[in-house]
Amino acid sequence: MACVLVGNCLYWVLIGESPRILEFDLDKQSLTLIHMPVDLYATNACHFSFMRVEGGVLSFLISSWDFNAQLWNMEKNCDGVVSWVLRTTIELDKLLSLKPDDGGPQLIIGFAEDNIAFFLLTKVGVFMVQLKSLQFKKLSKTNYLSHYHPFESVYTADISGERDGAELLHNMQDNCLVRHA
Repeated sequence: MACVLVGNCLYWVLIGESPRILEFDLDKQSLTLIHMPVDLYATNACHFSFMRVEGGVLSFLISSWDFNAQLWNMEKNCDGVVSWVLRTTIELDKLLSLKPDDGGPQLIIGFAEDNIAFFLLTKVGVFMVQLKSLQFKKLSKTNYLSHYHPFESVYTADISGERDGAELLHNMQDNCLVRHA
């Protein structure tokens, strides 16, 4: 799993007997081990990932075999003590209109951090779910695991000299999802 940059800290997941999060503070040049918000081995978790959400907050997203997903936000007090707050629980089967025979793992395969959306691979295809509105869009019918890289914006430079400057295209509905097999 790739690291996540939040503020001036990098975060990695360390898997083992007791999964933890490794935080590297770039300013202080220090390492800290942080507990996960849930015990991954004691729950029916099938996949999890981290992302940066609005306000520069580290969030933990976990999906389970029973078609639920939970989003947890990390909070630090003035002494740097970490606590986790459950932000939302999403009933994926109801949101995505999945049937009981559509069972199986729901794998979190990517994030669009600027748009606060995640990409979910299910038995019936790939979905994009926006966390703020809980709106979703089915992106493809593929159900095999691959690497997905969401593009949130495109920078187009005007090289003809007719215009001064460049355009920033930033529309979630028109963006691409690139897959590498």
